[in-house]
Amino acid sequence: MAPATEIATIPLSAGADIEDPSSPAGKVWQSSLDTVSQQEGFQRAYYGREVENPSVVQLLVDWDSYEHHRKFIADPVYGPFAKHLMTIVDGPITMHHANFTPHPPSAALSHTTSPVTEVLTCVLPSQDESFEKNVNKFLDIVKEKAEGVKAAAQGWIIEDVEHENLGSGKKGKVFVGMIGWESLDAHMKFRETSDFKDNVHLLRKGPVAVEVHHTAFVEK
Repeated sequence: MAPATEIATIPLSAGADIEDPSSPAGKVWQSSLDTVSQQEGFQRAYYGREVENPSVVQLLVDWDSYEHHRKFIADPVYGPFAKHLMTIVDGPITMHHANFTPHPPSAALSHTTSPVTEVLTCVLPSQDESFEKNVNKFLDIVKEKAEGVKAAAQGWIIEDVEHENLGSGKKGKVFVGMIGWESLDAHMKFRETSDFKDNVHLLRKGPVAVEVHHTAFVEK
């Protein structure tokens, strides 16, 4: 069984201060992380608020395998865990799993190596090896040419995913890239270079949607 990374997007309730472990929301958050970390197959977790939308937290969890996380979801402990977490959540949580290369994706996610992470999400009608090759080519250029880039990890989401650009009732595949930067400014400066502008087309052939945001992850 291959290792897998859970990717959860969590909209927090207004005023939920999960960074303060002494606050009510902080206590719920730390308790939830403790429960996850005690499960069989848990490797490590990363979490942080989206820079562009601070009310949303991304939680990524490395598991020994996709099956280990599914086992946790099926365990009797999961119901009380989820109910407790939902006390600080405002809206539905989305959750998927990816097989990242390399695994673990720590270098691109942990704040000790990558203070901010660019999260690149590409939605396609189906899994496309030629698109994957194009993304890997683009990432090679980024790692070679960009100032301030730290590391990258990339891979396909395991589940089929719905998206409005795919059409009503249709599902497709999602390719995710995690690119660690020394700062948000470093990424913005690279976007103004010819290396970016001459090669960004590699990301645009195939997807019906491409989304980019940034998250400052802390590793548990």
